[in-house]
Amino acid sequence: MTTITLEEEIFAELEMIARRKLTTVETLVKETLQRYLQSTDAQPPRKYSFIGIGRSGQKNISTQVEETLAKGANRIEGWSLS
Repeated sequence: MTTITLEEEIFAELEMIARRKLTTVETLVKETLQRYLQSTDAQPPRKYSFIGIGRSGQKNISTQVEETLAKGANRIEGWSLS
């Protein structure tokens, strides 16, 4: 069992939805999380679409693209100089 803390407004909205669907907040949250996890697992990681556009003079860049970019790019936040 896990306990989560929600703001009162969010919990109130969940209660209204649960009543409308004739279920409990617990069941509603559980089903929603299951659907979210299934949709997240089903999608393969996106490839970078701009790979191969230019020339670097190095022959192995395209074969090492994922590992090279993984070191410097966060797929959500973008590039990092750190």
